[in-house]
Amino acid sequence: MLRCPHCGSRGILASWFRLKHNCPRCGLHLHREEGDYFLGAYTIMLISVEFLFAAGFLIVLLVTWPNPPWEAIQWVGVIVLSAGAVIAYPFAKTLFLAIDLIFRPVSSTELGWYKDDDATKTD
Repeated sequence: MLRCPHCGSRGILASWFRLKHNCPRCGLHLHREEGDYFLGAYTIMLISVEFLFAAGFLIVLLVTWPNPPWEAIQWVGVIVLSAGAVIAYPFAKTLFLAIDLIFRPVSSTELGWYKDDDATKTD
């Protein structure tokens, strides 16, 4: 939904590929202070896009079974996987942040740590 997983506010994206430094409403630090934090989002995106491609591949294979269009499947697959990765990336970032907040809930002091210092910064 591209909303803050803590307060539900919109406007947490600086651009399609970058989150703002903090949530504009609650001040949640959206990067959680880890250097390789993007790997969780990348993994979620990769798994979801490849799962959707595999489902589409199976459907096309079953529908056209005696003579599947292998070359068309190959080229359309490249386009679908590339476009899917670009489209899914911001959703995967916010989903991974929500999953992280389930396992490491935000404290009230953490909300104030970055609110005043870095409110205007972006990634």
